[in-house]
Amino acid sequence: MKRDLDLIRKIMLTLEDKMEYGKNFKSDALFEIMKEELLTIEKLAYHVGLLVESGLIKAKEQKYQSGEPTDYLINTVTSQGHDFIDIIRQDTTWNNIKEKAYSIGGSTLSVLIDIGKEYLKKQIGT
Repeated sequence: MKRDLDLIRKIMLTLEDKMEYGKNFKSDALFEIMKEELLTIEKLAYHVGLLVESGLIKAKEQKYQSGEPTDYLINTVTSQGHDFIDIIRQDTTWNNIKEKAYSIGGSTLSVLIDIGKEYLKKQIGT
């Protein structure tokens, strides 16, 4: 499965908007909120897993023996995750970050964050 950077952005923005302090958030609830995005539960679980691996969210993986897709119990958006959200929040900033990443042939999430930080520094003149 290919990584979908736009989906990662939408997941993070949705989590910021919908999560409540001290309450866990199941990825199937996230799927219900985002179902208009025309994604599968498998694709969502894969991308939530990528966010866990990259340290942008904390979540507990729940595997099912029945062959159902992995579910996640999302605990929190990390400090690094909030930094990422702040960087990618504006559409124009996000599009510039993606354009820069694609011009160098793709990138990791940490490189996207670095590109975003540099872009924002240029915007504020530092």
